[in-house]
Amino acid sequence: MKKQPAYVYVSVLLGTLTQPIFAAPIDAVIGLSNSQIVENNPTISLSPISGTLLPLQDNFAPITHLQNDSSTNWINEVGQEVRVEHKQRDLNYTGTLTQIQQNNRSMWLSINGRLTQLPLDDFYLIPLEKSEPKKDQAALAFPVSYQTNQLSWSPQLSLIFENNQVTLSQQALLSNHSNTQIDIRKSLLHYSNNANPQRFKIERSSLAMGDMKQEVNYQDNEISYPLEENSLSISPYSNTLISLPSSKSKIEKQTQQANLYTYGNSSGKIDLNFYNTVRFSLPKDGFPGAYKTFWKKGSLLIPSDTITLNTVRANNPLTVTTNKSQDVTGYLTLVSATSEKLPTTQVWTATIENHSDKAQQYSVEHSTNSIVELLESDTATQSNAKGINLSGSIKANSTKTMTYKIELKN
Repeated sequence: MKKQPAYVYVSVLLGTLTQPIFAAPIDAVIGLSNSQIVENNPTISLSPISGTLLPLQDNFAPITHLQNDSSTNWINEVGQEVRVEHKQRDLNYTGTLTQIQQNNRSMWLSINGRLTQLPLDDFYLIPLEKSEPKKDQAALAFPVSYQTNQLSWSPQLSLIFENNQVTLSQQALLSNHSNTQIDIRKSLLHYSNNANPQRFKIERSSLAMGDMKQEVNYQDNEISYPLEENSLSISPYSNTLISLPSSKSKIEKQTQQANLYTYGNSSGKIDLNFYNTVRFSLPKDGFPGAYKTFWKKGSLLIPSDTITLNTVRANNPLTVTTNKSQDVTGYLTLVSATSEKLPTTQVWTATIENHSDKAQQYSVEHSTNSIVELLESDTATQSNAKGINLSGSIKANSTKTMTYKIELKN
């Protein structure tokens, strides 16, 4: 393989990197799938989504230089004699650069009068002629806004349970999908599950950026969070993890919960599957979404199930199911029934066992799929028209049996 002078590659790299790195920081409303950018740079820093460019001035001059900075050096050489060197292979071509196609990242090179199409990202560019700056590439004298899918974020959400306390932990993973460094300032994280890109409300976002309180903000039925950093740099094709406010709450109640559905012809012994449920309230607003749950033992975090919280608002009671119970088991037994068809009178026995060395709270929701006309029991209550609930406390390493009679009808 032939060797090229080091200064050739240095000059090529400097030519491709200098402009993006020293571009002015941008203001961004960073969404889960795309972002709304506001900037006033000589060229647009990122690739805009088609149809989203919005000049923030009534009377603006024609905007003729809208390509991404990553292709600026190539586009400036269109019509000029150039040399292209393959980045990996011993391969080079010399000819006139006739065309750049952004949609498929390719270039057309006229070599001795013959057009050849080459992949743009596989080659280094070495200009052979001094190109004059184009007159229509004047700097923007006014701000513009546009959407891009080259900048996004994803919430990293966790609930950590320890002793009688739960910690809500939130982080944001910022992703730069472009090949240039992104410098952002005065920016917001925007939480939205909209599948289709929509134009953000510029006026509302600008006002929110001016009020940089470090808290999750619910406004106009949308959720945003102002970034604390005045300026934040994200390297090309990289992720940056930043912290968001966390909070601690007292566990109000911990219950082993089981749900059971029976029908008119149910018979025999039916196992109860208990799941650990925890109830608590948050002191401040947070982000909805999928939360990983952990039980903390010393310095270790034991992973449990992932849960989805659709409403994460201050002082709103939350009941979450973390994992299958390993402490409490049980079963229901149909003792007798006057008929397999409705109406019928049934006698049920519930047996619950606590295998742990501490008392446990339990709750069994028995849905009968029929109207409960009458309930006779000292331990059970009617939870709804078709449901029976048994709840209470069971001592450590003990077994508890309860009996109740119900009359069912259509």
